[in-house]
Amino acid sequence: MTEEGKFMLIHCLRIINQVDNYELRTVKFHSGANFIVDTDASKQHNKVGKTTFLKLIDVALGARDRRLIYFDSETNSLEANLEKYIRFNKSMVELTLVDNLSNPKTTHILKVSLYKNGPYFIDGKRLNQNDYREKLNLFLFDNDKNTPRFRQLIHSFVRISMSGDTNTFLRNIPSGTKSDYRSVYNFLFNISDPSLDQERGNIIKHLAAVKEAMKQFSQIQNSQSSTQTMQVISSLKNEKKLLTHELDDIVSQDTFEKNRQKLTDARTEYTNLADQIAILEYRLRINKKLILDTQKDANQATNNDLTKDFFKEMKTLLPNISKSFDELVTFNKQLFLNKIKYIEQLNVDLKSRIKLLKDRQDRLTKNNQDLLSLVATDKLDEYTELSAQLAKRNQEIIQQEQLLNSLNKFEKKKESLESQLTLLNRKSNETNSVFSKKIEQFNIFFTRFAEKINGERPMLTYNPDVNQFPLAIKDLNGTSTGTRKSLIAAYDFAYQEFAKSENKQIPNFVVHDVMENIEGVNLKTTINIANETGTQYIVALLKEKLDSSGFSKEDQSKYELIKLSSSNRIFDDYRKYRPHVQ
Repeated sequence: MTEEGKFMLIHCLRIINQVDNYELRTVKFHSGANFIVDTDASKQHNKVGKTTFLKLIDVALGARDRRLIYFDSETNSLEANLEKYIRFNKSMVELTLVDNLSNPKTTHILKVSLYKNGPYFIDGKRLNQNDYREKLNLFLFDNDKNTPRFRQLIHSFVRISMSGDTNTFLRNIPSGTKSDYRSVYNFLFNISDPSLDQERGNIIKHLAAVKEAMKQFSQIQNSQSSTQTMQVISSLKNEKKLLTHELDDIVSQDTFEKNRQKLTDARTEYTNLADQIAILEYRLRINKKLILDTQKDANQATNNDLTKDFFKEMKTLLPNISKSFDELVTFNKQLFLNKIKYIEQLNVDLKSRIKLLKDRQDRLTKNNQDLLSLVATDKLDEYTELSAQLAKRNQEIIQQEQLLNSLNKFEKKKESLESQLTLLNRKSNETNSVFSKKIEQFNIFFTRFAEKINGERPMLTYNPDVNQFPLAIKDLNGTSTGTRKSLIAAYDFAYQEFAKSENKQIPNFVVHDVMENIEGVNLKTTINIANETGTQYIVALLKEKLDSSGFSKEDQSKYELIKLSSSNRIFDDYRKYRPHVQ
């Protein structure tokens, strides 16, 4: 526990336009109930800015999205004029925290600019958002380890959205995992070291990522497990052994080893000759087809009536042409014959080159007959095929061994993480032995406050199973929305008293959104408990709800923090001259 004070309260909230240092709003808080009162008629309740005021507190406490001051995510609508006002005036919210409202020994002044990319300040020092939150974690929770993180903790004290079933308010961390919640509640209830829960959460995430990577890897590689891969490798090695024996039957191992280079050179040259022969034979086939096509074209040209008509038309246009149609036909026919003769001569050359290459193949085989029995016995093709198969098996073995190596690495990583997780769970079981006493102490306050407010007797329970959500509320099935909201108040006040009994440093305030669904007598009891415990209960209420609940004018005035209406909204600026507003 630091010397700065166990319970920090909100002393003052100001809205300041930094362009001209104009103080648009100054709101001073008091102990107990603090009402943000909506005085408008029912149809205008959503337009006066009471939720905006609560969001300003949240932004001052490090909420990530300052845009929510002028943007409604539920309706996806933007208050363009408010956004423009904030941007042109460079509006800033300032929140003052103190350890005592009347005689503070510790004061911290928080400042957050409301426009995009605006700076953060604590006690005059500019900070980035992460450092800003870490400082608040220390000031409000004495949490110098920053585990859990500040924004994970503050959601149990600033509740702007409180819809859902009975237990929903316990799940208040956006995108929070079970490990995140266990870390938060183990910290708040002094049950165990929250760093264990945080570490467990990180390991669970890492383990899930490793398992997913293993799954994706196996699907891509078309493999199922390391055991199956080992069986594949064994089968491939057996195939390799058989292929090696077949090759040895064609060429003895000793002969091959002694004349490896010569054999390799001879095979390479033989293969090159075969490739050249294949290319020339392909060209020969193409040329033969070209001769047939040319002969066909020649026949079509001489029998084409269109050609005759064309000649007659040209003869009319050019009477001086001395050649006859038959002479034209003879000329064209000679062109086709010349083309055929040229191609036939090319074929003669191709056949000559093919013969020369095949003669070289024969000489190569004969010259290496003593060394290359596979050539002499006409088994070169068989040898080549077997060699190709053997090379393929070797490549497949290498690929499968690499696959097995990767799978083994995945398995070892998974086993290591699972071992770490088992060890952490064992440590958690050892440290969680205190949870019964802590929850029992909390329920003394919780059940008593809930019974006072609405006559029910809820109980908070703790589940030590690290794979389950840690907290639940029992025996409250079928309660109404009003009962739920009064239940949240009972829970929050109970936690304030529990923290005092534990001498635990926490914020001495809770922030709640509109409470119009609570019955009047229950609302009055809730306010009485807030005042009795000294907890700053900052809540938005309708004026008509206060009247119908029997609050006297004196009490309303006493508890009132700020009064809002459609003609008196949070950011209304009534100066005749308002700079930087268009």
